[in-house]
Amino acid sequence: MGDNLFRVLLTSVKAKITPIVTKVRMWTSWSFIRTRGISKIRDFFTSLLDVRPRHKQDYYSVFGWLVSRRLAVAILVVTGVISVYYLYSIHGTLVSARAEGIKTYDYDSVMLRFAKERVRIRGKSGYLAYEGDVKDGTVTGYGTLYNPAGVVVYQGNFDKNMYQENGTRYYDSGIMMYTGNFHENLFDGNGKLYRENGSLAYEGSFALGKKDGEGRLYDNGGNLIYTGSFSQDELLYAGLLGKKASEVADAYNGKRTLYEDDENFAVVLRDIDAMYTGWGDSRTLDDQICVDRVLVLKDSFGAGGKTLTTIEELERFFGSEDYQGNSEVNMPEAVAINWMADNKNSGQKKVDMELSPEFDDYLTIEGFDAAYTVYIYSFRKDGLIYTFICQDRGESFSFYSIEREEG
Repeated sequence: MGDNLFRVLLTSVKAKITPIVTKVRMWTSWSFIRTRGISKIRDFFTSLLDVRPRHKQDYYSVFGWLVSRRLAVAILVVTGVISVYYLYSIHGTLVSARAEGIKTYDYDSVMLRFAKERVRIRGKSGYLAYEGDVKDGTVTGYGTLYNPAGVVVYQGNFDKNMYQENGTRYYDSGIMMYTGNFHENLFDGNGKLYRENGSLAYEGSFALGKKDGEGRLYDNGGNLIYTGSFSQDELLYAGLLGKKASEVADAYNGKRTLYEDDENFAVVLRDIDAMYTGWGDSRTLDDQICVDRVLVLKDSFGAGGKTLTTIEELERFFGSEDYQGNSEVNMPEAVAINWMADNKNSGQKKVDMELSPEFDDYLTIEGFDAAYTVYIYSFRKDGLIYTFICQDRGESFSFYSIEREEG
């Protein structure tokens, strides 16, 4: 009897408590809270964005204009939400930057425009693109620029996001490319240019990113081969004209080969793709040989920063030819034709020539085919005669020579 009464009482209590417990569980569940929260927020913004005024008191009067009170509040709320989101987005950056002792900004961050101290700048994909000085929202001062792989691209001075004054440029491999003066991202002033294997290629003056002025060329091993003048990346071969053989020897330290017959001689300067001929008689006070003609062993001509390879391009640069036509080769031209065929794969038929080696770098020419014919184009400019030697009349040339008009 007592047990039955207890069970009845317990059942009655459970019947009263179970709905309460169920509601508490429902009210404290995350899904219910999220659903109710979203519903409340939706209702709030629905009400907020329902900007249609229903009464004259629902307007603000602004300079004679009536503006809906609800619309004004909606604009303020939306602006506030956007501001809070922006501050939150940069908060992590600023906090982590302070921990490292240097601030880090995204490349397009508005806050970067107000930075004045040393900073870090992240690139578009999130990599560290720059670390150094900034001013007025630009990279100005001393700093280091990186590529997406983390390799240093440039280290030195900047001015308004450009390389300026002294700095060092690197290849993508991390090997130093150039160190010296810059102007608006270009090599300009004195500097050193390196090959990607790390060897020094050139040391001297630059202008607008090109070798220009006095400088020194080096071979792949970093050995000095030539000291002289350059213009727009081209060696000024005309500067050899009139020099004594001893002066050429002082300027050129590379490999050379001497060819000689009964009447002429020619010296090939292998490392700068040139050959010179000369004279040495009563016209020289000390009887030294002087350079009277330079043959440039290239099938291209540098002019004004451009590389000309066709006769049409030459005509546009020089103007009309002083002479064009067939010509039988002389000894230096025969040597040049054969040298180009052996070393430059010119494809031009070689001149029959009988050579007698005296030493490895000294050859005597016993005879050659003097009836071998080429087609030449000759131009005059600035007191010099430029003669371009072609295998046949056509669009391209094999090499060219330079001599003075009075010569």
